Amino acid sequence: MQTEYVVVDVFDHVVDAEMLAMLLTREGLTPQLVDNHTVGMNWMHSGAYGGIKVKVPESQSNHAKQIASQLRTQSKARLHSVASSNEDACLACGNQMAEDDDACPECGWSYADTTTASD
Repeated sequence: MQTEYVVVDVFDHVVDAEMLAMLLTREGLTPQLVDNHTVGMNWMHSGAYGGIKVKVPESQSNHAKQIASQLRTQSKARLHSVASSNEDACLACGNQMAEDDDACPECGWSYADTTTASD
């Protein structure tokens, strides 16, 4: 029996679709990207292909749509926060961070968390 996949969200840029796919995978879901290679070759044609679709099995769609909604909300908050301030914003939650802060006072995220042994 073949699994039915449903579209959770659509993006113009591959990196945005891949970000959602990684978040869904981290939550134990099984996303598929559709038209990511085609749009990746020429992003200006994204609209002609209907964008990059992120799909999941129908049984996972409610959970996946919640995650996609949270991602969009956080992204909008982060963009608004950065646009309205000269201060740095937390990359995890969008909260304002003073330039000399080592960690976000809201969620605890730190730039140190992003470094690896090869850095």
